Amino acid sequence: MLAVLQADLLKVKRKWFWLLVFLGPFGVISLQIVNYGVRYDYLLKQQPDIWAGVIENVNMFVCPALLLGITILASQIATIEHHQSSWKQLLSLPVSRLTVFSSKFITLLIMLFVSSTLLFIGTVLLGVGLKFGWTFPAVAILKNSFFPLLAALPVLAIQTWLSITFKNQAVSLTIGILGTMVGMTAYNAPDWFIWGWPLLSEKHEPIWFVTFGIIVGMAIVICGMIDFNKRDVK
Repeated sequence: MLAVLQADLLKVKRKWFWLLVFLGPFGVISLQIVNYGVRYDYLLKQQPDIWAGVIENVNMFVCPALLLGITILASQIATIEHHQSSWKQLLSLPVSRLTVFSSKFITLLIMLFVSSTLLFIGTVLLGVGLKFGWTFPAVAILKNSFFPLLAALPVLAIQTWLSITFKNQAVSLTIGILGTMVGMTAYNAPDWFIWGWPLLSEKHEPIWFVTFGIIVGMAIVICGMIDFNKRDVK
């Protein structure tokens, strides 16, 4: 497993994927720099708790950036194997298909974890740059940075599954982009609509979305692994 994971990380290292990992949080924080630059006084009046205001405004863009990032990264990582027609060669190695599938998923998860870490750092630097001081609510910022990722694990599992299964990436990209577009405004969507979970809406406590995100995400990963193990991948 470790050898396959190292190989996958080496493949993405040679691509532009890490730039996308950086651009996600950079774009979210940049939008808030502009937002506060234009509406500084108004935003402070709207939310007397200045750090809570920063977290709230950052959170508005986390869900679409995360879902779109998952869609693009999953597609591009699978495309490496599809374009090089290396699936048969990869699966002929003395490693199980389950290991190959889980390695792709874990590679994506590592990249998104790095992106969430950069979002945490960026949020802190944004508040400090706005002269709100270094006394910031670290736990609240950590939750805002990592809870959406944990809640989005089912989406990550589905996009990994679709991207690996279909050589034509239009299928996975279309589903991912449509899910992102609907998920951006899915505050009142039914609980089964997983693309709305990263919003961490007020329908449930954030830990509800995290818990079910992990459980459902792992269940979908297992289903994807079973399907991939039986499928004739070309």
